[in-house]
Amino acid sequence: MYPSVCIGPQVGEVLDDVMRRVGPSMVLELGMHCAYSSVRLLRLLPPGGRLITVEIDPFTADLGEEIILVAGFKDQFQVLPLSSGEAILSLRELLAPQKGGFSLVLMDHDPVLYLKDLLSLEAEGLLCPIGCSIILIHRDRRADSVKNILDYIRTKAQCYQIKTEIQIMTEICYKSAGTMVE
Repeated sequence: MYPSVCIGPQVGEVLDDVMRRVGPSMVLELGMHCAYSSVRLLRLLPPGGRLITVEIDPFTADLGEEIILVAGFKDQFQVLPLSSGEAILSLRELLAPQKGGFSLVLMDHDPVLYLKDLLSLEAEGLLCPIGCSIILIHRDRRADSVKNILDYIRTKAQCYQIKTEIQIMTEICYKSAGTMVE
């Protein structure tokens, strides 16, 4: 298991900046914890935007859903009490009306799963091909916990670039190779 530390205000402000810049209509959050980031994401979603948050622990998922409801959000979110791998395989059905895929993915679950889950998101066609920001939260300041996903990103320069690296957060931008302008 990895350390369970919630995102604090400083990283939360950077997350807010990403939300404002990207203006995502579909957001996927892997790892809910205390729902702090869920509420931050929801308050900046555009009208009609949607957050799907995945939390493997059913107790944490229920508690997080309650916190989101108390914060005043009722319709723009869905909590899936599943593992990230199970959730990713079921997301295509949830996205059926939204053909573009997720334009923001927040990975704040077990960093060992980040690369596997990114590969699954790619394989399932769940990343918006015209642009998706992927936020990696890594509590290991040496970034050992995300080394394998960052190594993968660097080998896929035609689709990915590292945009921001601060403290415990790395933002990666994705565009499908077919949508790149020469």
